[in-house]
Amino acid sequence: MKLPKKKQDIVDAAFSVLSRKGKRATIAEIAGAAEVNESAIYYYFKDKRELLFYAAGESLRRRTIDLQRELEGISDPISRLSALIWFQLTYHDDEPGYARYSILDCRADREFFHHEASIHFINWTRIVNTILLDGINEGSFVPEIPFSVVNSMIMGLIDMENIQVFTGRWKGSARDDFDAILYLLLPVLTEPYSKKDGELQDERELILQAGERVFAARGVDQVKISDIVKESGLNQETVHSCFGSPENILLSVLRSRFAENRFRMPIAVESTSPSEKLVRFIREHFLFFLGEPSFVTIFLAGGMYNEDFYCSSDYEEYEAYLGTLDDILNEGKEKELFRSGVENRVFINLFNGCFSHLMIRWLNMPPRSHFETTRIMQWAVKLLLRAVEAPNG
Repeated sequence: MKLPKKKQDIVDAAFSVLSRKGKRATIAEIAGAAEVNESAIYYYFKDKRELLFYAAGESLRRRTIDLQRELEGISDPISRLSALIWFQLTYHDDEPGYARYSILDCRADREFFHHEASIHFINWTRIVNTILLDGINEGSFVPEIPFSVVNSMIMGLIDMENIQVFTGRWKGSARDDFDAILYLLLPVLTEPYSKKDGELQDERELILQAGERVFAARGVDQVKISDIVKESGLNQETVHSCFGSPENILLSVLRSRFAENRFRMPIAVESTSPSEKLVRFIREHFLFFLGEPSFVTIFLAGGMYNEDFYCSSDYEEYEAYLGTLDDILNEGKEKELFRSGVENRVFINLFNGCFSHLMIRWLNMPPRSHFETTRIMQWAVKLLLRAVEAPNG
């Protein structure tokens, strides 16, 4: 993002003022710091919002250079990831004006992710992904981890940690939770997955899900095997070997749904294990918002990334809703199914952060298919559970 000198000078001035005052920075203050007339700012920038986008991008560009310098000489992927998390928590503690604007105003603003300054945010996530890839290649991290979900967990958790500090919901520093953050994240990255965990869905399940969607869209008498092959993303030989015909797929869809419901109904009316309760809570949370796409935008911009939300009775209502998570975590620890060192408050930040970042990602870069959305959601549920489960839970 190479800018003309005067435009760059204005961005540098905006960055300086933004670091002190956040979005309360005025055009007059920025013009004064840049030693230009206000008209010069409007010559280069449409409005204050666009200028502050550039300033946020400039700050992140400089911070990325500092981070890369910080990571030089650290070869171990776990140590590099730990250093990145510490670096970001520290920067946000030391630069609250910038951090408030970057997190509370840019994250939930869809225009920011269509602005050229967002490339610096993307570059930051690429550093995280590089660390994850290095960890996989060197054997420090398990190879099955889905980058989009893990990245959302890491970045989202840091966001929520800082928001809790900015809004006075947590009286300490975000750095205070550094050990608790690693305690949640490292098992997600390092503990081996069973074959079932890694696959999440076998080929038969993929075909049944694809068949259900195709039958619903075209009618039960209008579907060819090639339609289901295309929807599933598998090859024709695989689909044929599993089911043989569209009729068999249709009957299997019905049988699978009945069996699933027969299994789930007792769970719905009887007491369940804390692990199952946690899975159900997270899944239902995702499904509710996926069924209300218009509300997602409102919830992010007016809720999770809105400072006023955290000082309102609406947040108290949301906090009461999250109290269910608190109860589940406590029960899991009492039954020794969850690790005793899990900090409930930090896990709730992880849950909120992972969900929020995935929703931001989906709003700005929608998944290619319903299947992809479902698969990512399943991974999020699996990894959030993995963050708290005891090794033999």
